[in-house]
Amino acid sequence: MDNVTYIPEKLETWNRELAESLIFNNVILSLYIIVGFFGNSTVVIVYGFMMKSDKEERYFIPFLAAVDLCACIVCASFGIALNLMQATFDNIIACKALQFLVPLFTFSSILFLLIIAVHRYLKVCRPFGKQMTLKWKRFAMCVVLIMALILSLPMIYFYGLVSFPNTEKGIVGLRCSRSKSATKTLSLIFGGFLVISTIVIILSLIILYSKIGYTIVIHFRNTKSINNHQSRLESENSIDVDQFRKRISSHEDPLSDEGDKNYSVQTENTDLSSYCSAETNNKKLSEMNSPRTSIQTARNGETRTISEGNGNRQKKRRRRKAKQNRTVVYKFTLMFMLITVIFLICYIPKVIIIMFEARNPKFWEELSDSTRAGVLFVYRMYIINNITNPFIYAFLDKKFANEIKKLFKVCIRR
Repeated sequence: MDNVTYIPEKLETWNRELAESLIFNNVILSLYIIVGFFGNSTVVIVYGFMMKSDKEERYFIPFLAAVDLCACIVCASFGIALNLMQATFDNIIACKALQFLVPLFTFSSILFLLIIAVHRYLKVCRPFGKQMTLKWKRFAMCVVLIMALILSLPMIYFYGLVSFPNTEKGIVGLRCSRSKSATKTLSLIFGGFLVISTIVIILSLIILYSKIGYTIVIHFRNTKSINNHQSRLESENSIDVDQFRKRISSHEDPLSDEGDKNYSVQTENTDLSSYCSAETNNKKLSEMNSPRTSIQTARNGETRTISEGNGNRQKKRRRRKAKQNRTVVYKFTLMFMLITVIFLICYIPKVIIIMFEARNPKFWEELSDSTRAGVLFVYRMYIINNITNPFIYAFLDKKFANEIKKLFKVCIRR
């Protein structure tokens, strides 16, 4: 009877020691939950309910934030549970359920980034080609969820409760990890498939955003060249107009005080038709060659120049509007590029550890306590990808930042 109670006590003592070595990890994971919850909840509220008018560029953001919200809560909470029960995790249903939910939300977030990259590629690199309509966006999101579900379901088979022996103390604990009873060949195939799938997604993101970045750089380079050319032309035209007006003002015009100074060609033709005699016609012809008629013709040309100037101003407005639209497209594209870069930095270490874990079923058991704490921190860095997006939106989307200020003001008043 004493031996029966003694072993669980030793197991609890050992588990407590393991948990104490992971206190810093638990603090970090708790911060992930707090920041991720408030940040992504704010994004869902603002983009989903307060900014309904402009959904073309921001369509995927609330859905990505909802997935990130679930991911950071589930992944971080599961990480804390594993840290607290390194050797005493004995609930197989909870183990398999959480091992299924973690990749479900993680893969959903990753695949959402891939869909967003395709959307940005079409907007930037193929602006005159077929774009993603609302129907195709919804279809793409359904495909994302189905693919994430397919990739996550096998986790129920490959993960479960495994023995965690301590030869020095002569005790064996239980932990939720990759199952040793699963066929090693199938485990390697599935692990390799996950790694290859992740690498394909990462390479696809890099290729798409490389093309997008190249297109944006070329566009800004061409825009700068065109603006410099237009400024030179406008400068030359302004000089020519000034010289033209000086020449007009140098002539004395006896009709300058007789009313409107703009004489149209139509009025001049009407005056010509009122004369019937040849003598009058000759006189009119001589007047057409006179300095006064020359000035009048010049002024008619100036009137046409003014009307052409109005047309040019309208064209400039249209160009300015198109430029603003392109700026919005490029700004959001750069924002999603930054999100993707952070994802790559945070997720690649996890992929590397997954490869080691697939090759060696005793990977975690063979690590020392201090090494395990460091590897677990790096392994769970992918959660940072799920909590940083709101800060990127706040810095790069001014409209989102303004809506947050309004939301905070409302909350403070209440």
